[in-house]
Order: sequence, then structure tokens, then C-alpha cells
Amino acid sequence: MDEGQVLESWKEIAAFLGRDVRTCQRWEREMALPIHRLDGSPRARVFAYKDELSAWLEQKLHGHDTAAVAAGAAPTERLFRRLARPLPLALFAFSSLAVAFTVWRAVVPPKPPPLPAGFVQPVLAILPFENKSGDKLPDYWRDAIAELLFAELSQSKYIRVVTGGEMITVLQSLNLIDSAAYSSEDIARVATRTRAAHVLTGSFVKAGEAIVITANLQDTALGRSSSVPKLIAHDERDIIPKIGKLAGRIKMALRLTRAQIAYDFAMEAGQAFTSSPEALKYYVEGRRFQLSNRWPEAIASMEKAIAIDPEFAMAYRTLAVAQRDLGQYAEALASIRKAMEFSSRLPDGEREFIEGQLAFWADDYAKTIEILEGLLKTHPGHLNAMTYLGYAYNGAGDIDKAIEYQSLVTRNRNSVVDVRTLAAYLQRQGRYQESIDLLRSFVQNVEDAWNVHQILAYSYGYLKNFDEALAEARITFRGNPRMRSVLFEMLVFKDDLAGAGALTGLEQVCLNRGRFAANIDFARKELVKARAQGMIDDVAAAKRRLAFALEKAGSFAEALAEHGEYLRISAESRASAGQSGLPYRPIFRKPDLFVKGRIQAEMGDAGEALKTAEELKSVIDSGINRKELKYYEYILGLVELGKGNPARAAELFGSACGRLDFEDYWTSEQALFLDRYATALRESGDFDKARETYDKITLLTTGRRDDGDIYARAYYWLGKIADEKDDAATARSNYRKFLALWQGADLGLPEVADAKARLGK
Repeated sequence: MDEGQVLESWKEIAAFLGRDVRTCQRWEREMALPIHRLDGSPRARVFAYKDELSAWLEQKLHGHDTAAVAAGAAPTERLFRRLARPLPLALFAFSSLAVAFTVWRAVVPPKPPPLPAGFVQPVLAILPFENKSGDKLPDYWRDAIAELLFAELSQSKYIRVVTGGEMITVLQSLNLIDSAAYSSEDIARVATRTRAAHVLTGSFVKAGEAIVITANLQDTALGRSSSVPKLIAHDERDIIPKIGKLAGRIKMALRLTRAQIAYDFAMEAGQAFTSSPEALKYYVEGRRFQLSNRWPEAIASMEKAIAIDPEFAMAYRTLAVAQRDLGQYAEALASIRKAMEFSSRLPDGEREFIEGQLAFWADDYAKTIEILEGLLKTHPGHLNAMTYLGYAYNGAGDIDKAIEYQSLVTRNRNSVVDVRTLAAYLQRQGRYQESIDLLRSFVQNVEDAWNVHQILAYSYGYLKNFDEALAEARITFRGNPRMRSVLFEMLVFKDDLAGAGALTGLEQVCLNRGRFAANIDFARKELVKARAQGMIDDVAAAKRRLAFALEKAGSFAEALAEHGEYLRISAESRASAGQSGLPYRPIFRKPDLFVKGRIQAEMGDAGEALKTAEELKSVIDSGINRKELKYYEYILGLVELGKGNPARAAELFGSACGRLDFEDYWTSEQALFLDRYATALRESGDFDKARETYDKITLLTTGRRDDGDIYARAYYWLGKIADEKDDAATARSNYRKFLALWQGADLGLPEVADAKARLGK
């Protein structure tokens, strides 16, 4: 580092400030001039840092300017008396000001130029500090000092600091999570995984009552290291307020310019986190639990930290994340609001980030984008802001922008969550091979994680590479035996219904088999279980599942009644929760209205269906995702079919299908839309387009899982269309496929009887 930044005597300090020694000593006593002593005692040798003196002087000069402005409101006659002073005095004052300005400019640098467009911050990784005191100091300070330094340094515009969460994930994957110290090889591996240009290591030791903290900065590109001047704290409670000084020394070691350091202001760690070592202990403990997916323990630790420091804003924020990961959405919302209540205790930029989070959770994607893109202008390396921008653009239907932001995050952080998210966005654009290449590279070069194999299984499935998909599903199941459903779904994708049924029960493939009565019976049993457990939200979900089963069976009046019950119970649950309840957000309202409207249309109640469709459109119009108009167009298409206008219905369904994304891990609505489009085309006499559309349904993967009845019937209709065109071979092939799927289907289904009769001819 530049040793010239340290002033080691009163004489050097006075020369730097352009004052005599006594004046500087008086400034220390009366104006808090930042002077340090080696052991903290009044007689100890003094030293100071140029950047701290410059920042102090800048602050005092700004305060003087403010006072001068206030004095400008003095009476007019006072101003005239000043102007009437002799000219020589004015000239003397002017020359004095000129000299003062020259000295001031030598001490306080001009503001650094703005960050250039596309500026990429160098990455700093901070490893847990080594405890050289043994049992004399609690071991949690290893992580606590690193977290405090992150709180200070992450506010810088000039560096990006690897978050504590990222660091724990990396250390776990490298089997270094319990290491007491790190070798040069360990540091190199951490640098590679975090893409860090610099890695900070350090230690702390107790010397009498004092605690000495040392740090060392590794430049991974040049292969050299530089020590950072020691920090001496009087005791444990003195560590937190002293961290800012250590952060300043690290900035100097990183070779930030004098101007950058002077103007790169940051909230002190004690303010941004907590001034309580006890609260900090529980916070660090909770972070470890959270990042190990031990959410109940994480919540308990954060609640202990908050009990000690009730205004610990970052603890509320972390508590909200843990609650949300556990599915406690209402509690998470209440916690994040508490973080905002104490936002003066948040590090620079965190308030804006949380505001963006809240806007996203309210489904206000336009506001989310506005806030977070603004944040990136001042904090260009804020990876969490980029992640949420990806979420927001995805929610807004702009998958290109979602991929753009998530690609930046994945290149810089490349965690399991990052790579899974990017792969899902690529799937949504039908870029399945790209998602496979991305995921394969991750499991081979970064971490062999079971949940990455899970997304790989689906990517192979969407490409119809079912053997590879099943192999990835088996790896997923071995990594996490609770993931039996992935194996089940891959077997369904392969049309191995017997194997899928043997794995989880035949009722899970009822629709593929044409067993609508069994599907309804299964849904009713689930409702009985939910009632017995007494969880109102589970009862509501079971009602929704029953409504879906009845709709599939064509029992539309019953389906509408059960859907109404689901809406009523859900509303009661929200009302009983009061302010702590989860609000009825657009993301929930839109699918509820879509189900209601389409059932009304299938029943032939055009008036009610149109009213529901308009209500749905108003909710869609309140957002910015125009792709969601497909739900409105679908209901209108059903109404036109009911009126006997198949050509108009085909136009509406065609427009709706044009708004569909490709199959991806999160959604599976293609079969539903394509089926009604094919029906309208067939009824309007456009058999060629109808055949093309039914062919698309048979090529779907998710359609076999969620709309097995539509998938099977597509073969029946392909057989009928081929039959009409006297293509007997194609007709026979499709009828046989349909009847093989609907072996043991419910008695009396007209398609089964018709297919058998036609095949017999």
C-alpha cells in the first residue's frame, strides 16, 4: 500500500493541514480532529490518515459554507457597513482566501470524475478472520468482522464485495466452511470461484484487554499481497465502531485514489448493522442457518438479534428472506416493512433495493424496474438488484431483458440459484440446448448439485430426450429422496404410465387414462385430509383442486360452485389474518378470474363470462405484461364458440396462442390454449391448421403431465381428421395410440366408442 498516506507525528499532521501543532492539538480536543494513538492512551505516539483528515476538513468547510448562507439573511445595513470597509482590508481578505483555498485544495482533492459507462467494479472477497486468541475471544467474531467489513465496503462505488451469503456457499462447496485458516491454495480456489481480483484475509488476537486485528490483501492477478495497518480495539464492544477505520485502510490498500476515498462516503458498520456485539452474534448465526436452508433456526436467531436491538434493520431484512423461503409470505412482508421503518439503519443502497423488492412483491413490475435501474446507476455491481430486475422483466413478459440481467449475475456470482434461474428463462424462449450446456458446465466445473440436475431433467424432457431426462431425474432423486415427483414426471413424459403409477399411485395419471371419475374421487379424498388437519389454506387449495377435476370431467356447474367455495375460503383466511395476512395480489387474482371466466363460458353463460373477462382485463391492464391478454382472449374465444362463431373464435384463440412462451419449468398452459384453438379451426373447416395444432399438442411435454386428457384426445382428433381425408394408415395409427392411452377409461366416453368403431372399419 502507499505508506505516504499515514502521518506519524504531530509535525507531519500540522504540515499536512497547513497549521501549527498547537492549533491541530486544539482541533483534536474541540473539533474531533481524527487522531489515533497506538494503544489508545493520551501519552501514546500519535498517527493519522490523510484521507480521514481530508474528509474531516471537507466536512468542516461544508459546515462553514452552510453557516455563511444562513448569515446571508442579515439586515441590509450590516451588509452596507461591510461594503464600506477600507479597500486594503478587502484586498488582504481576498489574498488570505486565495492562500486558504490553495492550502485547502492541496488537502482536499476535487471530486473524482463520474463512473464511465459500462464500468465494471473489481471484486473483493473477504474470508472469515482467523481467531488467534483461542478461547479468549468468541469464535463468532471470525464471521462477524467479515460481515462488518462487508457492510462498510459494499457501499463503495468502486469495488464489489462478495456477499456473506455467497462466501458461505463457496466455502461449503470447497469444503472450507469449517477451516480455521486458509492456505495460499485455498485463497486461489476462493478467488477462482468468486471471480475476485482481491481476497482479504485476516486475524484477531487478544493482547491484554485490547484486541489487535490484522488484515492482508491478496492481489490474485499479480500474485502479490500487501498488509493493511493493524487495528487496535480497546475491547469487544470497541470492535464495531473501529471497523470503519479498517475499511478505510483496505481502500487505500486497494489503491483507490485520494479523491475516491475522500468522497466514497459510507454509513458506519455500527449504524448499518448494530452496535451490539450480542445482537451481531445472533445475526451472524442466523445468516449461517439461512444459507444452509435451515430456515426455522434462522428465524429464531434473527428474532433474538432483534430482541436485543429492536431497530436492527438488516436483521429484519434477513428475517423476511428466511420467512419467505419458508412460505410465510405475510410474516415476510411484515418484517420487510419493519426494515423500512428503520431504514436510517440500512447501508447505502439497501433502502432502494428493499423498495424495489416491495414493488416486485406487489406485482408492480414497472415500479420495480424504475427503482432498481436507478439503483444500478449509483451501485453498478449490485447483483441482487440485477436478480430482481430479471424477475421483474420476466414478470413483465420481456424475457430478453430478464436473460440479459440474469446472465450478468450468473457470470459474476454463478450460484446454484443463479444458474437455475437463467436456465428457466432460456427454457421460456425454447433455448433448451443452451440451458443444457449451461447446467452441464455448472455441475462439471462448479458444483454437482441435485437441484441443478433437476432443471437439467426438464430441459432434456422438453427436447424429447427422455432417456437423458430420466437419468437426470434419478440423480436428482439420489441427491434428495423427497424429489420422487421428478422421477414420476419424467416417466409420464415418456408415456410410461404404468411405471409412473407404480411410483406414486395410479390416481396421479387419471387424466392420461381417461379416468375422470377417479380423478374427482382423488380430489375429494385430498379435501377430507385437509379438513381433518384443520388448515384453512390447505382446505382452500383442496377446493381449487376439486374444481379443476370437475371442470376436466365436464361437470361445469359443480366446478363453478367448488371454485366459488375456494374463493370464499381464501377471502375468509385473508380477512382473519388482518394486516399480517397476504394481500390478494394481481398474481393471484388473474388465474382465479381466468378459471371462473372459462367455466362460465363452458357452461354457456356468456353474459357472466364476459363480465368476468372484463374484470380480468382491467387487472391485466393495471400491469405492463401484454402477453397476459391471452387469458382475456381465451374467454372471449370460448364465448364465440358457444355462440356458433368458430371463425371468430379461431382468430381470438390464434392471437392468444401467439402470446404463449415455450414450455419451461414453471408453467404448463400450452396444451389448454392449443386445444381450443384446434377445436375452433376444426369447427370452422380449416382441417389442415387444425391437424398442425393437434400435432403440436402431441409434441408437448408438460401437456402430458397437467393436461393428459387433452394430450390423449389430440390423437383421437388427428385420427378423425385423417379419416375425413381418407388417410387410413394415419387414422389407424392415431386411433390405436389414443385407445392405448385410454385403456380402462370411464365407461360411456363417446370418443372411446367412436375410435373403436372407426378403427374396426
